[in-house]
Amino acid sequence: MKGKQNKKRLKPILKKSMLTALGLTIALPIGGALPQANAGEIGPEIKISQPVLNDGINWLSYSSAQDNPSFVPEVPIEVTTNNIIRINLSTQFRSDEYSPPTASSSDNSIAEAYVETRQDENMTTPVSTLVVIPRQSGKINIELKANYMISGAPETVTDNIELYISKKGDVNADGKVNSLDAVDLFNYIRNMMTRRSFSYVEMNRMDVDRNTEPTLGDMDALLIGYKGKTLGGKNNDYVLTFKQVDDAPYVLNGELKNAMLIGNEIGVSHYIMDIDYNDYINTPSYQWYRATEASREDMVPIEGETGAKYTVKDEDEGYYLVLEVITQSTWDSNTEPRKVYIVGKEKIQRLD
Repeated sequence: MKGKQNKKRLKPILKKSMLTALGLTIALPIGGALPQANAGEIGPEIKISQPVLNDGINWLSYSSAQDNPSFVPEVPIEVTTNNIIRINLSTQFRSDEYSPPTASSSDNSIAEAYVETRQDENMTTPVSTLVVIPRQSGKINIELKANYMISGAPETVTDNIELYISKKGDVNADGKVNSLDAVDLFNYIRNMMTRRSFSYVEMNRMDVDRNTEPTLGDMDALLIGYKGKTLGGKNNDYVLTFKQVDDAPYVLNGELKNAMLIGNEIGVSHYIMDIDYNDYINTPSYQWYRATEASREDMVPIEGETGAKYTVKDEDEGYYLVLEVITQSTWDSNTEPRKVYIVGKEKIQRLD
């Protein structure tokens, strides 16, 4: 399993004396004291202001910038000349394990997402590419979906990622470019000294001069751009950040093992996979049930039976056994657990 890497490039560039001087000599307007430019206005075509950043997607390059190859993994974020993003999905959804993936956007008015699947140059292997067309400020969820094809019946897995889009200079993502952005940017630069952890989503918005590192130069770029009216409603440059949505690990190829006979010990075999590569795989939780039908609609829990194995009792005769397998995220405790139900192939019988 791939490990989570910390690739943030926040540098402690400001000395305390510099911050003190900045705080004493610059009076930042607050609360909209200056006129504001509508950051939501958009021209006929959105322009992607590079670099596009990635927050926590472990199989993807952390940035569309290619200036430091040692930090760029094998899957680049490609920004085309017509401001469309293309990402090769062959690493995340290998063709020897998955069916060709699909993609959908939670809001096509903000950004459209779909998958192009073509044969490789040897015409032997399908190559799937995620295509994202940004349209305006906002946040969308991109749902990547494919069928896992290794053994057993195909099982659908989903990888969710978010895309944040904001107008260049809209530091606080409130839909406007005004003095509040200058206040937030100043606080951001000052907090760099406290080593507070900032997400790539925040970092990318603060990088007004687009040099990949938030510095005092971004404050200059924001104020100059605001004064010269090159930021805000008349500017069509947008900042984009992809972010991983955490999903609990999947339970695949689940099967109850041994004959469904009274007195037998029934075990389970399954494959646990983390589609995000963020979790370490730990032991799932279990609960056994009885059900009169294979559909398990009327299943009833068997009290006290929470292990990976179960010894069939007399009272199980004529019922299907059902095992609930629960996986938890180890990366984010707020992620909803995933529950999978594995049903025996036949009802419990008594061996005569």
